[in-house]
Amino acid sequence: MTIVGLEVEGMGRWKRVASAALSAALVTVALAGCEIGSGDAGGGSGSASVPDEITAHESGPESPIINGLTVPEGAVQLGPLARYRSNRMIEAYQPDLTVALTRQGVSDAVSAARGNPDGVVSPEPPEITKSGRPDDDTFALLEEPPPADVTVAVIRLDAESSTGKSEIVQALVAQIAALLPDADVDPEDFTSYCTVEDDRLTGCELEVAGVTGDGRNLAISMSVDPGNPETRIAPPSSLTRPVMEVRVQDFSDPRIERTATEVETEEPEPVRGELDDIIWPAMDTQAPADTPLLNGWVAPEGTLILLSSFQPEFVSLNVASSSEAREIARSYVESLSPDVPVTLDSYEGLNEVDVTFSATAPDGERAVATHVITARGNYVMLFHTPAS
Repeated sequence: MTIVGLEVEGMGRWKRVASAALSAALVTVALAGCEIGSGDAGGGSGSASVPDEITAHESGPESPIINGLTVPEGAVQLGPLARYRSNRMIEAYQPDLTVALTRQGVSDAVSAARGNPDGVVSPEPPEITKSGRPDDDTFALLEEPPPADVTVAVIRLDAESSTGKSEIVQALVAQIAALLPDADVDPEDFTSYCTVEDDRLTGCELEVAGVTGDGRNLAISMSVDPGNPETRIAPPSSLTRPVMEVRVQDFSDPRIERTATEVETEEPEPVRGELDDIIWPAMDTQAPADTPLLNGWVAPEGTLILLSSFQPEFVSLNVASSSEAREIARSYVESLSPDVPVTLDSYEGLNEVDVTFSATAPDGERAVATHVITARGNYVMLFHTPAS
């Protein structure tokens, strides 16, 4: 498998075997006699206790996402944010990096010549490679490395009632509407971004683009997976509650300085009194940790699934060691196809390092894996986009 831009040391094999102990600890079962689709069954949203190993990795309401967006009241973010540079950003700055690497190579050659007064010719010219540790920012040689232009948050909705869940989604959409006033988003029109059939919700999806008050061009997507209403099985580690993915991509030129503007979000009014009539499907149980996810991928033994989703497909993991986390991220992306090149980019933020592997097949299928290195530990955020 070819790694574009940087050579990475080989990784050991890992077993794609589920953790039976983790599955047993996390599976929750609905109380007997609950009505199908009630949204408030005993084992449904809001009734299950949160295991301590997951609680330790939660970020509560009002936790910042990006550009003024925050986790809504009644929801929690699991694990860190995934931040990475898009292919667009990498390609835009690749010429600058090439020049910087060339200069570094010339400097290394001059230094080598000064240390070789006898003029012995080296059998091979020095290689021009990225210097520093593997986790150093890929663009560290540049005076101003490009920012990560993609930010993803994975969120669990903890409200107990169907109305409460709807209000959480509506509150997030209200934030998006305030941030992108020209995007024609109406938070009060709930069924414009959530699918409701016979008063029962089957999922939510919103994709918009617009310009912020400080002139940033953003594309924002929000998706909610309530679980499978037919099988009444929720994704692993969802605690039978709905899960949400929020993705923000900044298409602005990062070389242009901007002054951030304060965005005020008002709580939206219930959509014409209809939120109370919308029923979220109740889940009887959550799928075990060895459930195939992300187009067949299975979590390796010993990792902790913090949150996962069937649609859109994502998994957030907490992993014991940095080397294992890197191996999981790389192996997952490489499994997309043996003939698809893998891009590796490392982004160094203020308090963490995000090392991202990505690959896109000719038919549009895409796999992205970000190993997030933080003071709290090692995390792996995996994402899969089906073929277009």
